[in-house]
Amino acid sequence: MSDERADGGVADSAAPSLLTRLSEHEFAVVGASALALLVFPFLLIDVLGLVGELEIPLLQPVAALLFVGGLVVTLAASVLNKVFPRALLERLAVIGAGALAVGSVLGVFVTDFSIGGYSGLPSLVLIYGIIVIGFNLLLGYTGLLSFGHAAFFGTAAYGAGIFSAQVSGSPILMLLFGTVLATLLAWPIGFLSIRRSGVYFAVLTLTFGQMLYFFALGPGAPLTGGDNGYSDVNVGDLFGVADLGTSLPFLESIEYVFVAVLFLGALAVANRVINSPYGLIFEALGENEQRVEFVGLNVFRYKLMAFVISGAFAGLGGALFVMHEAYIHPNTGYYWIQSGDFVIMTVLGGTGSLVAPVFGALTFEYIANVIPGLSLPVIGSVGSLWRLILGAVFVFIVWVFPRGIYGALSDLVGLVRRGAADDDGGEP
Repeated sequence: MSDERADGGVADSAAPSLLTRLSEHEFAVVGASALALLVFPFLLIDVLGLVGELEIPLLQPVAALLFVGGLVVTLAASVLNKVFPRALLERLAVIGAGALAVGSVLGVFVTDFSIGGYSGLPSLVLIYGIIVIGFNLLLGYTGLLSFGHAAFFGTAAYGAGIFSAQVSGSPILMLLFGTVLATLLAWPIGFLSIRRSGVYFAVLTLTFGQMLYFFALGPGAPLTGGDNGYSDVNVGDLFGVADLGTSLPFLESIEYVFVAVLFLGALAVANRVINSPYGLIFEALGENEQRVEFVGLNVFRYKLMAFVISGAFAGLGGALFVMHEAYIHPNTGYYWIQSGDFVIMTVLGGTGSLVAPVFGALTFEYIANVIPGLSLPVIGSVGSLWRLILGAVFVFIVWVFPRGIYGALSDLVGLVRRGAADDDGGEP
């Protein structure tokens, strides 16, 4: 059974899918994520490293044909959306995306360079995953685009680093201090910025972030190290007994386990917020702010709370980042490009789901940290050109799959399921 949608398509009016129902339950979301995190370092480092060492020259023309053909078909399905029937375009999109994916995978087998990650990259992906989960609460659900979240990220990073050198190197206390500091900072910045909307809100948040950037470089240099950065980070043992750098057989290190537990906690908190009455109001604000105001709710208060919660997530990520790197510089802590990176990660992964931005964080960090070390046939050494590659990937995803990587995967799975149901003669 199906109903006609407002855009002329067909929407499924049956009961919500199993995945939709499970996504509303905190245990299911956190449990599935925990299982994925158990194999994540192995897949990112070992499996990709092994695949990159294989070289099968005979697959080169096949990979090139599938990649180019899939790219052409996928772009055609996106451009010709007003010319051909929707059902045909959906089929073309599935075929094109499938050929593009298979061509990309086969292309790996004709290369002679390693594409595997390195020790520490899984933890870094999860750190940024925490940040973009919180950022998505603000952008994807409440509809507020901030270009100043580096202010909370950098403040927590500097605060945790200075706290470790001056007071205690306890990882728990560093996290608490950095996160609380960022949360307290989010209140006044949010209070002043949320009084404006649209581009004015974005510019205000950007301005506050840049103010802190120049403070860290100039007047605050005796405290932050200025252009030399802050390197006096002294991370102690976890609970006084476990060194975060200790290697583990399957989970990379104790640091990864520590970050993964915090990631799951952040995911549980975000899921609880989204599926609570508060979260429903956040979504309502993102859809139509005036209607929320008409029913008598304090729009300013709810937008401020969304901003503060998002800032707290960024603070937690910033404190974890300085523990991971043992160093922080104004360029990586406060500069506007860092805030822009958060936006790119979120949009790249998709804003329509809780975990969608994490796919964007994974893609971004993989391109930023693995691709620069490669030497491609035509380009040569990638090096600093990785942002050019990231830009090309971002433009392609936004143009062809506006709902991001996670949305594209969800659509692909849905189309395959409907196609299978049609072939069996059943209802989609």
